[in-house]
Amino acid sequence: MSWLPCAHVFGQLADNLIWIRDAMHMRVVDNPLHSIDYCKEVQPHLFIGVPRIYEKVYSNLMAALGSKLGLLKIPVLGGIIKKKAKAKIGFSNVTYAITGAAPINPDILELFHTLDIPLYEGYGMTETTAGATLNYGGNNRIGSVGKPLEGSGLRIADPNEKGDGEIQFNGRHVMAGYYRNSEATAETMTEDGWLKSGDLGRIDADGYVYVTGRIKEIYVSSAGKNIAPLVIEETMKSIPVVSQCMLIGDNRKFCSALFTLDVGAILRDVHGLDGATEVPKDPDEQLAKLAELGHDLSEYTAVGSDTHRQLGGAVAELNQKFSSPEQVKKFTVLPRDLNVDQGELTPTLKIRRKQIRENWAAEIEAMYA
Repeated sequence: MSWLPCAHVFGQLADNLIWIRDAMHMRVVDNPLHSIDYCKEVQPHLFIGVPRIYEKVYSNLMAALGSKLGLLKIPVLGGIIKKKAKAKIGFSNVTYAITGAAPINPDILELFHTLDIPLYEGYGMTETTAGATLNYGGNNRIGSVGKPLEGSGLRIADPNEKGDGEIQFNGRHVMAGYYRNSEATAETMTEDGWLKSGDLGRIDADGYVYVTGRIKEIYVSSAGKNIAPLVIEETMKSIPVVSQCMLIGDNRKFCSALFTLDVGAILRDVHGLDGATEVPKDPDEQLAKLAELGHDLSEYTAVGSDTHRQLGGAVAELNQKFSSPEQVKKFTVLPRDLNVDQGELTPTLKIRRKQIRENWAAEIEAMYA
């Protein structure tokens, strides 16, 4: 299944090279929102995705399985449930599914593996010609991004007492430099020829690599506490009604968060529509469906609404996983989801912090007023 844009290095690698080398049949998806619908039709063996896609699948699976989760380990009966669940999302034949480009909640990986869906997390950069580390069958540690691929050198520069430092790469898959930009190349490459990733990470005793945050995205509170937002954001996104979460906290007295709501989850969980067959995939169509039912998104984003109160309770519960400076003390639910058109998401659906802070500056400042 191909849905990544060819401007993306992994998209080029998969669409222009891998399928030809391995003589695979490739189905091109017209829109990332339709990728799972195509899977149901094609039942692919290889699926390459980003966390946002798997988050949507996970949300629908959790809603559909419900109390059946406890039955998955029962012989025969568990096998029947798994078979139906995999068919429903188009993953009956999948022998390898990959997630990358952003962190993924380990709960998603756990569920997929419980369903015998081989979903593995990897890590790399455009400058490393896509993947540089990868988990795979027999060598998988959930929470890590796997071990370095053969021929990929990886080291941790200047590790702290926890072993965290900048991840750096070398190898023939690493770029020679930026085209006609020697200054940027000098800033990105070390004197001994290693590529600076800009990511913080560590390597465990067995060689598995863990990415713990972006160096430029580490927040420093007004009290001097270093806070890595990625893990906190991914944890908060495990709340079913949440679509996106961005932590605020750099040079602030406390952490707050911007949330957006998953309209598909509202249609499914509040209004009883089937997440796989009745809920539209397109966000605009979801809003239209909500209007058709006589409701508006503002009913759910409003302070004091049932959804807002439930969200507050879920945030308070998840806060217990973090130290006090890392906890979300206040949050704002935005009136719409983040999107690519407003510059708030990349084509691979990662959040763009600077643009989000600009677009929602008033809402952010109101939490600290």
